Amino acid sequence: MIERPLYLDRIRPFIGKPVIKIVTGVRRSGKSTLLKLVQAELKQQGVPHSRILDINFEAYSNRRLKDADELYEHVAHWIQSSDGDAGLRYLFFDEIQEVEGWERLIPGLLAEFDVDVYLTGSNARFLSSEFATYLSGRYVEFKVLPFSFSEFVRLRSNGGDSQTMQKLFDEYRVLGGFPFLAHLDYEPDPCREYLLSVYDTVVLKDMVERENVRDSALLGQLLPFLIANVGHTFSGRSIERMLQGENIFISIGSVLKYIQVACDANLFYRASRVDVMSKKVFASQEKYYLVDHGLREAVYGSNDRNIDQVLENIVFLELLRYGWTVTVGDRKKDEESGASGSREIDFVASKGSRNLFIQVCYLLASESTIEREFSALEGLRSDFPKYVLSMDEIDRSRNGIIHKNVRTFLLEADEILA
Repeated sequence: MIERPLYLDRIRPFIGKPVIKIVTGVRRSGKSTLLKLVQAELKQQGVPHSRILDINFEAYSNRRLKDADELYEHVAHWIQSSDGDAGLRYLFFDEIQEVEGWERLIPGLLAEFDVDVYLTGSNARFLSSEFATYLSGRYVEFKVLPFSFSEFVRLRSNGGDSQTMQKLFDEYRVLGGFPFLAHLDYEPDPCREYLLSVYDTVVLKDMVERENVRDSALLGQLLPFLIANVGHTFSGRSIERMLQGENIFISIGSVLKYIQVACDANLFYRASRVDVMSKKVFASQEKYYLVDHGLREAVYGSNDRNIDQVLENIVFLELLRYGWTVTVGDRKKDEESGASGSREIDFVASKGSRNLFIQVCYLLASESTIEREFSALEGLRSDFPKYVLSMDEIDRSRNGIIHKNVRTFLLEADEILA
């Protein structure tokens, strides 16, 4: 198991505290392994194995425990059978949404027994308003994503020169960060087959079955459109027109519903558009980013041909990993020059009192490209860091705007984003 300090450091202050720890994320992103890492830390602290109960509800052997009453009896018997072993009990429930009535069971266990509870779930809908009511704010959520580039490098090598790092980034850019790919030695064909199976499982189990999607064929046509257009601005109306061009007729309401289902399954993340000056959030023209760019290569292909979109997706996910709230910036051109129209800032990120402005492109290959990327950030507040990220090796920083190679930015994320 590769250590994931970015997540463990967030969970650690809550270990042993009377608050439910909930780990969420797309299937196969490493949630179960993170629970194993927490258990390993508990054992290092001297907690005996007899006080740790670990149940994966996707295992066939645990099928009867998917009933809340059965699970309660199992936990109660486990605790009572070890009464002589004093101390806090630790409950680890993997894919808890498989248990019917779990949202009532978990608060009940907390009220009746001296337990510390850790849960994982693959669908964001399981943290519904109903569950929040039952828990009365007694939980904390940790969102887990597939491996970052830094984690990928730690897994693949012990470091190396810039050329080695470039080769690793080329591999990461195509295959992405799902942890299981390491077992396939990052061979492209087996990796693609595995990623397709992950995609199919997410669509089938967390979207079609769990959300009772009636028209799975339509969903199968909508998702590739979203995957192909990560990082592109569009609205429900534009998607409706696109589908009509393919003789597929669907209402805007259904389009938006299916997009929300995809977001609830942690397959996509939404970035709203915000006016940089007024902070007004626009109701349309959002962007969507895929949970892992390796899925894009497997389902749609063309990660190398659409490298600008892929780089933007990678940077967006990195900001999420470090707990930043990410929006797309809309800035009027006439703020300084008097010109009409507006320009876009790829990412306006905030965390507490901190803000970042980021532009992402493939290469600063011409003066017009340089001007476009840097001018979008010039004139913004000087006390907030501003970055232009590209694959260029030459530093083109100017006017307080930092230019970095995307690969370098990702490797230095602990210093820049933590």
